[in-house]
Amino acid sequence: MTWRPLFSLLAAMLVMIGCSERPVTKRYQAASEEPPTCLRLEVHPFSEPLDTGLRALYPFRSDCPVTLEVRHKENICCNSTQNVQRKTLSEFPRHFLRLEVRRGLTPLYSYYIDLDHPADADDAKRAFARLRRDLNLRP
Repeated sequence: MTWRPLFSLLAAMLVMIGCSERPVTKRYQAASEEPPTCLRLEVHPFSEPLDTGLRALYPFRSDCPVTLEVRHKENICCNSTQNVQRKTLSEFPRHFLRLEVRRGLTPLYSYYIDLDHPADADDAKRAFARLRRDLNLRP
């Protein structure tokens, strides 16, 4: 038996799982036990387009015990060694957007996506639409 086909398949799979351009989401058990009924918004680092875009979608409350923390970063480098070929031969994501919903320190939901452009209001709107659907969030 030759190992070359198996090795090629394994290498292709590793290239695909390093950094992804599709969102990765997780709904924690605590969200099922006690779904959030309101959200407080925090954007780090502050971005006017992200903040304004999200505030147009939902009536955030500053007194809510459940926090939606939005984090974004630009011009990053994915150090995954599985992506060497992809980084060299194609456009590789250099930005990310992360949304986390927490009640105190208890995580309820997370959303993460690698982007090939700086996070903007449209990215935040798509992410929030997914969050809203996954958590069955009502205003």
